[in-house]
Amino acid sequence: MKKNIFYALMMPALLLGAVSCTDYQDDIDKLGAENDALRSYNNQTISQLNSVVFQTEAGVVNITVDQPTATTIVYEVEPKALAVVLAADITRLSFLSQHDAAMAVTNAVADASKGTLTITATPSGFDGSKTYSLSLLYSEDGRSYQTAYTPVKVITHPTAGSMAINIPATSGGKYAVGASYQLSAVFTPAYITETDVTWSVDDPTLATIDANGVLTPLKNGTVTITCTSKDDPSVTASVTIEITGGNIPLDEGGVSQVDAE
Repeated sequence: MKKNIFYALMMPALLLGAVSCTDYQDDIDKLGAENDALRSYNNQTISQLNSVVFQTEAGVVNITVDQPTATTIVYEVEPKALAVVLAADITRLSFLSQHDAAMAVTNAVADASKGTLTITATPSGFDGSKTYSLSLLYSEDGRSYQTAYTPVKVITHPTAGSMAINIPATSGGKYAVGASYQLSAVFTPAYITETDVTWSVDDPTLATIDANGVLTPLKNGTVTITCTSKDDPSVTASVTIEITGGNIPLDEGGVSQVDAE
């Protein structure tokens, strides 16, 4: 009789424990299913990507880097709707490059209607004397998608002493009135990219020089030609030349053309 009472008392407790364990296992199974679903969804981002391609403008084939200025890079995404997923977490986005150069991703904006991903990144370590290309990498759950490499144009600015003037050599180092001479700016090192210049002379009554560097001597004298960088006006180069071969003015008492006859 006592055993029956004991079992009767213990049965509800055992049943309660069984229910509790079952509920706990249900929660575990539910969380596991949710994790699997999330993992499957994330992996679909990689598996569904048909392409992420650097979007070029008319005549543009390179990613331009002008460090330390931030660079904006636009990619076309296919399918278009995945642009939003790619932009949602910039920690998943990174760039691969060469020669220890780096591009730190600071922002990403998606346009699902156009299927574009616009990335803002800050460059560092780029050297104009070297050749670079960049690949965009998207990573999630141990998987990754990498774009093709795009060539990089590294902007290199002129500095003091990096510019000189190339002027045609003449007999005796003198330049004749009535002739024309093509001058040009020369930059060192040769990989400087910002090479646009302006030209001027200190005495426009002696010579003129046009925007293309064509010098035209007008009359005898000494003139200084200056070349100035448009990128940095503090960077200049100058050369002084002697002009000869012009008409020699006569005094009022001199011989006239009529007298000579």
